[in-house]
Amino acid sequence: MLKVEHTVRSYSGKPGCMCGCMGTYNESARVRKMAITQMTKDPEVRLQTWDHNDDSDAGCLYIRTETRNRVLYLTREGVDAALAQGITEKD
Repeated sequence: MLKVEHTVRSYSGKPGCMCGCMGTYNESARVRKMAITQMTKDPEVRLQTWDHNDDSDAGCLYIRTETRNRVLYLTREGVDAALAQGITEKD
């Protein structure tokens, strides 16, 4: 099961640039917990993974709509937990 400890930060913003100019990054436990609850219940959620040399983050859950990007960055343990919950990796 995905837990707050398995997450790094959350992003919510308009589609396009994700540098922070069109949305907000947040590292608070409260926001990450809400993102876990909302995103894991959404059938449109997808997983993306990447290789990092450190443990800063190893992937993310994301949902894209016409008006919003929602992203939750995960640790390696978070990626494993998301896969165990049946969240599919992007094609």
